[in-house]
Amino acid sequence: MMTVQARETFPPRRGAAFPLRAYPANSPRAMARLVVLALLADGRLDDRELETLNRRGAFAALGIGREDFVQVLHDFCADAARLSEGARGYRLPRPLVSALLAEVTDPQAKARVLRLIVAVVSSDGRLTEDEETLFLSALDAWGVGAVRPTVPPSTARHPGAPGRAAAA
Repeated sequence: MMTVQARETFPPRRGAAFPLRAYPANSPRAMARLVVLALLADGRLDDRELETLNRRGAFAALGIGREDFVQVLHDFCADAARLSEGARGYRLPRPLVSALLAEVTDPQAKARVLRLIVAVVSSDGRLTEDEETLFLSALDAWGVGAVRPTVPPSTARHPGAPGRAAAA
């Protein structure tokens, strides 16, 4: 019975076009996965980024508990590992990132997720190319416009590290 309900709630989308698990549109897990993508965009999970999420009440804003958020993180890593390019880590193709962004359609949900993405990518004091790409992809996908993020002059800009999860 649970399996049937899960299949109805989470319709399977697999194959080359969508190799990650699907979440219902505007669901807490769909929004959380985008924040997870921001957490991993620079190739590492930084304690400062997680602290920022805690300080900002991110879990409540997403409508998800901390344990469920961690499960989304785990599930994303498991799904992305299937996309691995070996020792070089992984990169999500732009169409896949666009599909993940398309799972959030509600304007208020988009604004919440975008604020959390900005908070995460700016929390460690540097903006990598892959973090910028994710941010700009969200702006483009959600019709916010072509706004370039500004990096304070005192903040070094670093290219993305191997193992990053941003769009290719």
